[in-house]
Amino acid sequence: MRVTTIDRFAPAPGTVVQWAVDASASTGVASAIPPSFNQSHHLASAAADPAGESTWLAASFDVDGPVDLKAIERAFLALIARHGTLHSGFVRDGGRVVRHLHDPAALRVIVTPPRTLTTVSAVRDALRGGLRHACTPFGGPGCHLATIDRADRSTILCGFDHAHVDAYSMAIVVDDLARLYGGYRAEPGAFDPRVLPPAASFVDYCAEEAGDDRDFSRHPGMDRWVEFFARHDRRPPEFPLDLGLAPGARARQAVDVRTLLGPRDTATFAASCAESGSSVYAGILSAMAHAVHDLGGGSEMPVLFPMHTRRSRRWENAMGWFTTNAPVTITVETDLPATIARAGPAVREAVALGEIPIPRVLETIGGLRAGRTDIFMVSYVDYRRLPGAHAHDLLDAHHISNVTSADDAQFWISRTESGLALRTRYPDTAVARATMDAFLGGVGRHAAAETLRQSTANRAT
Repeated sequence: MRVTTIDRFAPAPGTVVQWAVDASASTGVASAIPPSFNQSHHLASAAADPAGESTWLAASFDVDGPVDLKAIERAFLALIARHGTLHSGFVRDGGRVVRHLHDPAALRVIVTPPRTLTTVSAVRDALRGGLRHACTPFGGPGCHLATIDRADRSTILCGFDHAHVDAYSMAIVVDDLARLYGGYRAEPGAFDPRVLPPAASFVDYCAEEAGDDRDFSRHPGMDRWVEFFARHDRRPPEFPLDLGLAPGARARQAVDVRTLLGPRDTATFAASCAESGSSVYAGILSAMAHAVHDLGGGSEMPVLFPMHTRRSRRWENAMGWFTTNAPVTITVETDLPATIARAGPAVREAVALGEIPIPRVLETIGGLRAGRTDIFMVSYVDYRRLPGAHAHDLLDAHHISNVTSADDAQFWISRTESGLALRTRYPDTAVARATMDAFLGGVGRHAAAETLRQSTANRAT
């Protein structure tokens, strides 16, 4: 799975057809299930800036030959019916946001006439326009489908407003949609989508989250949360190097996508981390902390990191926004191996803090103080472990995000069979560009140096 952004996505030209969901024939049923914590934050941000760029996630994959348009439309509708969050939406009712549930059988699709486009930029612009129009936080289901038809090999893309999906969901949509499309194409009118494994509904997860009345005040991890935010004056940590933005300012988002380590070097780096009881994620966080330290950012790098909450098998095939956050501080030691050895236990302890719902943390600390809108965070996803991973290379699968605006730096580390890659989002200022060039170069050098050290040690033994 290649992790990128729409401005870097470069599908070959072809004939583009796009579909949006039409809920006009469905009245929708108002639900007492409130938005999840993540959804509430997302919807509040969208309501505060209704003219802003929507935040959506999309996945794409390739299929042999031209696209069977009837088969992919049926597959798209079956995907929406399969996942509860995809046939739901949010409506503003005065000062409230109400979830509306739609009967998937009442949903229709609006299809655009085919357009044969001859340049990569024209295809990209068409896709971005379709995603912007369809993947909206309010109204009907924010889902979008597009195909780029070619004689030899074609591309299928499916996007969603962020309220309904997370990064893990992008692997699920590729797996589900590819299998549904293959079934409808092979058995027109006879394929039964129920042959896919059962998928629970994220709406049910939201109901459980809303009904969770456990008392976490005496949870052993709550003191750690309180201590973490007390050290930062009740503000989330910020990227510790200068990004050239005044307080309260935002800038157009800049993007960097690069390979950190190839497959062999990634395996060597993983072995080095494992020797000290640490993970690859802890290793890359350590390389980041050293890069920050090299540039005068101090010897401690506090950061929040997202992690999925699919803690039972019930949710493993469910699309939705199943994430929470945990805090960790990476302390720079005398060398990178020593930092990695200390970071491993710190990350493991932080993971346990993710058991405490964020709303309970905020209640305990008295809420967050105003700071940057974005949160300095470092995500890690091992796509090799997600549904359908065995076919990602064959399908040329992509996870694609929108490009909006930014006021802090955010990082997405992805591990695939091709190695370790890093996508970075940061404000597009001259200072930030120079900072990121130096920082990202340093991360790569530290990771490569540790790989070389481990390789040399292996040869010596």
